[in-house]
Amino acid sequence: MMLFKQSLRINKRLIGISLSAVAGSFFIALILFQLASQFRNWSERDCQITFEWFFFMLGIVYCSFAFPAFRTKEKTMAYLMLPVSISEKFTFEILTRIIVFILFMPLMFWLVANLEGFIVHHFVPDLINYKLSFGTVLTVFTHNNTTGWAIFGYIQIVLLAFIVAFTGASYFSKAPLMKTIFTLSLIQVGFILFIYLLYKGFNMKEVSFSIERIFFIKSEAEAVIFFALSLLVVNMSLLAIAWFSLKEKEA
Repeated sequence: MMLFKQSLRINKRLIGISLSAVAGSFFIALILFQLASQFRNWSERDCQITFEWFFFMLGIVYCSFAFPAFRTKEKTMAYLMLPVSISEKFTFEILTRIIVFILFMPLMFWLVANLEGFIVHHFVPDLINYKLSFGTVLTVFTHNNTTGWAIFGYIQIVLLAFIVAFTGASYFSKAPLMKTIFTLSLIQVGFILFIYLLYKGFNMKEVSFSIERIFFIKSEAEAVIFFALSLLVVNMSLLAIAWFSLKEKEA
């Protein structure tokens, strides 16, 4: 609670400016995209795609600024000396960087999109599809899936994008986003190289096998469940890395 009060007191002006800048960016971007589609060809699906792009890009960048005190040694020492437990510091960062963003950003975009649509429609009647339903915005978490496990899996994908950036910010002190992207690239290249060597080493081109014998997956539904739970394990593992990274700095 102390961190929330302190952050709000120190950063309230910055928060207000940032929110205004984001809302203004939404407004201007929507006008430009509608203009590019000649207004009459603009659809609710176009608006949804615009939101998804902003949601992921802004979310990843915002989460990469988690633990801002770790960027310099002086701020790190001052932050670690605060009379607040590690759990509260970690919880504060998760809530403000991931949870609050996920809850607030769809509502903000929905309000700005409808306000912009109403204003533009008043001056440009060719813009017919100017109303955006809140349900359309929320499809970023479901991706039009209907089954519970499919929705759960896609939510894990959304969280993964943010948690990766969050974990990178807790681990790297300088340029955390760039270093996180570089690390992910190395991991991806290493994984692809491993699969290639495995494929060549065991001459799998001549081997016929069934995926059920490896993963015990017998249906598409089981594959979705396996995929969703695997993503959950990955997300929890990344959060554990972030937690132990903070704990290591506290030691």
